[in-house]
Amino acid sequence: MAVIIRYDRRQDSVQAADSNLINTPERLRTFAQQKGLRIVPPFDVEGVVNALGIEIKKENIKDDLSGVLRKSPESSKWEMLINAKHHPNRQRYTMAHELGHYCLHRHIQIEFEDRIFFRGGESNKEEMQANSFASEVLMPDSDFRKMVHDGKNKIDDLAQEFGVSTLALRIRAKNLGMSGHGL
Repeated sequence: MAVIIRYDRRQDSVQAADSNLINTPERLRTFAQQKGLRIVPPFDVEGVVNALGIEIKKENIKDDLSGVLRKSPESSKWEMLINAKHHPNRQRYTMAHELGHYCLHRHIQIEFEDRIFFRGGESNKEEMQANSFASEVLMPDSDFRKMVHDGKNKIDDLAQEFGVSTLALRIRAKNLGMSGHGL
């Protein structure tokens, strides 16, 4: 039995573009650096979102909703809705988390809604990946370890340095295998 396979030239251009695809925290940080954005702590997450052409909307939404990433049906552009009632450090983490969805999952679906209770419970694989992406972007392993090595090991000081909550910092430290009273 003969099978005819349709060749799609557009697929070649997609594959060629994949080499420039921002799908890792390292590639995102390289992109930020190329755009002249701050990559040393605290990472300029809002600048990166803007540089990627994603519109940020900070609004007062339900308390349990951290953020939403969605493709606008009107413009086909991506937009990020961030809960304006949350602490600025929480908003930064939410932006980085939504960036994780954008970089890793936008080809899977066109809307992501992130609630606070999912952050601790790790609701599914995509949420775990977005959390890991956000943590690595905001608190890179090498920067984290260098600061601790240089004597900056108080949770509050490190959280302030990275512009994240103390909870996010503790989780990152644990995931990097660190422990102790400070760290």
